[in-house]
Amino acid sequence: MTLKNFLFFFFLGEIILAGAFFAAYNSVSRFQFSASAHETYAVPIQVEKPVRVLFAGDIMLDRDIARNTARVGVESFVADVAPLFANNDINVANLEGTVTDFPSIAQIDNTVLRFTFTPALAESVLTSLKLDAVSLANNHALDFGAAGYSQTRDFLSERGILSFGSPSNSENLSAQKTVRGNNICFVGYEDFINADPTIITNEITSIRPFCYRVVVFTHWGVEYQIQPTEHQRMLAHAFIDSGADLVIGAHPHVVQPREIYNGKAIFYSLGNFIFDQYFSSQTKRGIAVAVEFYSFETRFTLTPVSIERDGITRIPGELESFSLPL
Repeated sequence: MTLKNFLFFFFLGEIILAGAFFAAYNSVSRFQFSASAHETYAVPIQVEKPVRVLFAGDIMLDRDIARNTARVGVESFVADVAPLFANNDINVANLEGTVTDFPSIAQIDNTVLRFTFTPALAESVLTSLKLDAVSLANNHALDFGAAGYSQTRDFLSERGILSFGSPSNSENLSAQKTVRGNNICFVGYEDFINADPTIITNEITSIRPFCYRVVVFTHWGVEYQIQPTEHQRMLAHAFIDSGADLVIGAHPHVVQPREIYNGKAIFYSLGNFIFDQYFSSQTKRGIAVAVEFYSFETRFTLTPVSIERDGITRIPGELESFSLPL
């Protein structure tokens, strides 16, 4: 190779290297310094998503409720309260009666307090409200005997609706729903037939290690009495002492006060949610409780509901919210 050729290729290589360096430098400069040298960037922090559970009170679909839903249609009947059940991870209520193929007795004689709901009506209402779980720990779950109770559980199971509790505290004491890896455990207790609270405290203790939160949904108290009894208080405290995180009450058909015990909430009675007890202002009122379970606290939002004379449940007032740290 001549000296002339050597010099030519040497300078050509230098030019190529310089061009590559300039291009790379210019590219990096555009990436790093396109914004002001003083601009800072916020690193997004992942916000914990709570497990959100809505609790409603007594739902009864016999007697006048069956007639009114037939008159206006289920969609119109639940239109005002249906938004309460949207955007929750779990919706829970007390099912105050049975779902069977037996004919209604209460629609013929409303003094007979034995309730059954047609599968078609029950499916329409429970689906419209997006109910995920119901308590059967109540005094009406045996209104049509063991056959009625069995039909009810089968109906719910076939539609993917969880049931927990039994009218005699003898089976199906607890059940769970898993949300984003968190087990929310529900325990049902009926305080009238085979009433033995140690059955429930033992159940709470046994499932506690496997549950993110434990909720006891209990049927207790005195009908139409607006204050809880000392017996209710004793039971609620025992449930929390055994490991329950929340106690929800039903049966009085009126709203009873709440209590905070050892940092845990007790709602002694949510009152009626869908029911045809029009004879007093107290029986026409209820509350729905939305609970947000965080790792560091529990948040509550209470929504009052009012049952009008046409049987339709509406939301008449302002919400109330509070939080309890863990």
